[in-house]
Parts: sequence; C-alpha cells; structure tokens
Amino acid sequence: MSSLQDKTVLAIDDTAAIRTFLRISLIDQGVDFHEAASAGDGLRKSEELSPDVIVLDLGLPDRDGLDILPELKASGEQSPAVVVLTVRSERQVKEKAMALGADAYMTKPFEMEDLVEVMEKAVA
Repeated sequence: MSSLQDKTVLAIDDTAAIRTFLRISLIDQGVDFHEAASAGDGLRKSEELSPDVIVLDLGLPDRDGLDILPELKASGEQSPAVVVLTVRSERQVKEKAMALGADAYMTKPFEMEDLVEVMEKAVA
C-alpha cells in the first residue's frame, strides 16, 4: 500500500500527455488527483484544494514555475510538499528551486516509480 493513498495531489504541467500519465499512474495509488495546465489555474486550484503534494513543471505558458513556487508553498492552511518535475537540469535552476522551498527536484524524462518514491518521502 502506498503512503500516497488518500492524499490530494495537484499536478501543474502544460503538457497534456504528462498530466494524463500522472493521473493514470497516481489514481492507481489511491490518490485524489487534480491537474492544471497553467500557473494561474494551478495557483487557483492550490488555494481551493490545499493539496498534500504539488507536482510542478517549471516551463508553464503564463509564468515560470519558479515564480509561483513561493506562492504555492504559502497557500492553504498547511504548506504542501512541492516536487519540481522539469526538463531543466542546470544545477543553478535546481538550487534556486530548492532555495524557494521545493521539497524535491526531478528531471524529465522520469520513471513513475522514482516520482512516487520522492512524493512518498515528501509527505512522510
């Protein structure tokens, strides 16, 4: 049994295929899954849902994921765990994300098992 069961997860990623892959994979883990395709929509949904975990892409159409990361961490009564999932592999981008409050940083392409493991650690 996954420690993600019954957790609320919000994926903010502008790539429909990635959101679909996350939805199918995480619903199998018993997750309450929600998604957003833009920073604005993601911020709105984060306020509404107070998710346990946010999977955040950095390359969003309306704002950079790094720009909304502090806002996501501040939303809701309880600060969500934020797992950055991006194609950006530069060390300085990763360091900035972690400094802004990311709980974990993964690069695409990724293995679902690795992402689930990172998410479980983030909510533990």
